[in-house]
This record gives sequence, structure tokens and C-alpha cells, in this order.
Amino acid sequence: MPQIPAVVLAAHGSRHPGAMAALDAFKERLARDLPGAAVEIARTVGRKHGGRHDFGGARRVPDVLAGLAASGATRLAVQSLHVVPGEEYHEMLAGLGRFLEAEGAGLTVSVGAPLLASLADVDRVAEALLAGLPPERRPDEAVVVMGHGAPPPGAGFYEALAERLGRLDPLARFGVMPREKGAPCPDIGRIRDALIREGARAAWLLPFFTVAGAHACCDLAGDGPASWRGVLEAAGIRCRPLLSGLIEQPAMAALWREHLNAALARLL
Repeated sequence: MPQIPAVVLAAHGSRHPGAMAALDAFKERLARDLPGAAVEIARTVGRKHGGRHDFGGARRVPDVLAGLAASGATRLAVQSLHVVPGEEYHEMLAGLGRFLEAEGAGLTVSVGAPLLASLADVDRVAEALLAGLPPERRPDEAVVVMGHGAPPPGAGFYEALAERLGRLDPLARFGVMPREKGAPCPDIGRIRDALIREGARAAWLLPFFTVAGAHACCDLAGDGPASWRGVLEAAGIRCRPLLSGLIEQPAMAALWREHLNAALARLL
């Protein structure tokens, strides 16, 4: 009988209380759906973070792969839980390549794509974001979505999502955080000015992150004047934050699962 592939869920994670619980819940659901398969969470932390974060004790991807290989696994699917193929995703791929070259004799590894990996993914995600809004949202209330930002090619997916959301709903706006910590954020300024022109008096705030960690709770919905909520409310736009990570939303989780299924199929 062929060996069941092991699954590694590769995510940036968060130190914010409760955020890692969403990843754990996704892992448990996956383990129930793949009986007999080992399912592990691994952390991916890019160069910008200097390797200094410890997210719930999760180990890095090569360390998890080494542990699974030591336990006898020979076929492994690494599912990216990143949102776009950005810098951290490509650093993960490079690290995976170095590991396989040095220690991967006898291993077959397949990688599942991030959430947004095609324009079809963009369409589905845009539609799901709007369909998941609370029914009490009024037609004159805006929707403001915050993403993390990324260099190309990841930036292109964010731009496509912003365009698609705007076509689906004229009061839906997508922007990204500045690349450098503490730098001014031009996107929220543009969003604020556009909503003022359109006469919006309220906005629903949505984080576009795998889990709702510090960026969602502080940079998007925090009480400080520099948060997106602070900027909008200073302009008279009442804000209603919806602080759940994408991994908690069934439509988004299903898309990640489809990418994982494709990775698993390549191992058969």
C-alpha cells in the first residue's frame, strides 16, 4: 500500500494572542480530512524579521521536513499559507531548495500555491470577500480591505484584487501597508479622500491576512491616529472592523485546500 504523503502548512504566523489558534484549527480540520497523514505547521519568517520571532513554538520549514523524514516520510506536500507569492514565499522556496539539495535524498516534495496564484483565484477571492460581509451592511457603507504589501510578482495580485473589488462594488477599496515600518501610508490617504468624495459616512474594515494578528488589530483597527481606523474616523467616517483571518473564512480555506489537493495529486 503506498505511503500517505505528509503535509506541512507553511505560514508566517503571529505572536498576537489567539491568532495562532486559527492555524491550529485549520490543521486539525485537515488532519480529520486526511486520516493517516501527518500534518504539521511550520513557520516562515523572511529576512526583514531577522529570524527573531517565535510564533507558538512552530519550527521552520526545513526543520519540520527533517523531522518528518526522520520518522520515515518520503513524500511531502508543503502548502503555502501565504496570501500572495511575495518575498517570504520565495524565500521559503529557496530554503526548501537548499534543504533538498543538502539533505533531501529519497524525498519527493510538492508545493501548494499561495491563496492568490492566478487571476481565477483573484476573482473568487474578491467575490467571497464581498459575499462574506454581514447582511446589515448598508448600500452606502464602504468596504476597506488592508493587505500586507509585496514586491512583484505578489504586488500584481494585490493590484488585480483592488481592480476586481472596485468593479464588483464601487464602495469597495483595497490598499496595502507601507513596506517600511513607521513610514507614512499613502494608500489609506487615497482611500480616505475617495470615500469623502463619494459621501461614505461609514466603512467596514477587513484585514487581508492569513490570521488576524497585530497588523489587523493595531495597524488596521487600532485606536491610534495613524491606524487606518484612526485616519478614517478623523475624517468623519465611522468604522466597523471585522477582525477574522482569511484562514477562518470557509471560502478562503477551501481555495487553499484546492491548492493543497493539486500538490498532493502531483505526489501520486
